[in-house]
Amino acid sequence: MGLRNIPEKSAKRPLNEWNGVQMRHAVVSDVGMVRENNQDAYLADPGVGLYMVADGMGGRAGGEVASALAVETLHAEVTARFRELYSSDSSTREIIMRQGINTACISIYSRSLELPHLRGMGTTATALWFPVRTRVNSVGSLDPKACIAHVGDSRCYLLRAGLFYQLTCDHSLFQEKLRAGVLSPDSPLASQLKSVITRCVGYQEDEEVDVLSFEPYRGDRFLLCSDGLSNKLSEKEMADLMMEDDLDWVAEHMIELAKERGGEDNITVLLVALDT
Repeated sequence: MGLRNIPEKSAKRPLNEWNGVQMRHAVVSDVGMVRENNQDAYLADPGVGLYMVADGMGGRAGGEVASALAVETLHAEVTARFRELYSSDSSTREIIMRQGINTACISIYSRSLELPHLRGMGTTATALWFPVRTRVNSVGSLDPKACIAHVGDSRCYLLRAGLFYQLTCDHSLFQEKLRAGVLSPDSPLASQLKSVITRCVGYQEDEEVDVLSFEPYRGDRFLLCSDGLSNKLSEKEMADLMMEDDLDWVAEHMIELAKERGGEDNITVLLVALDT
């Protein structure tokens, strides 16, 4: 399992299995070129099939605390309810994942009330869960669908058969105005409004959580990332890099490109591959 912001290599990590397909992952998180500390956190636990990126906000201390609490809380929830998640249908899984994110909301909000210097802290949360096979579940799951739970502007992308999809929708003021037809994609206000988040985990006791169930396929590749990456690389650049087989190289190269282009924010890249 990878946790918080320590760069991790995947060369000696054991493969895990989803629906009879081998899974690999790689993850790197970097402070960037401007910030003094890394407020991003991540989780990669193939044993329970959970992968997550969180981008904290709310001051130097608050952002780090919020993102760490988010990944730790959701991980604990998924681990405790793994059998229930595995054996449920997709609609029940969505409820469980939504509840897990809102448990993190309560944890972060409660901590901010206890410690005044953390008031107002929050974090994005983008989590991807697979019903992985374990010793407890020696046969395939009843429902092979994966589930995404999402709040904020960290993203989950899918590369499938050469096509690249953004599976999450940013909860930002820019995206809201874009969907309402008030702004165009190339508006000069885009960069300013993208940084205004309209939903986050922990600012209040509960939050509206986007959930999505879908069936993965052999050969799929997933990218979870903070906006320190998505604001610096185009979708074509990300898709082209994800074609490469060496996931560690891909993650490190994405980080380096984002840093070369300014690296004003923390940058986290988490890749998951369902091998062919």
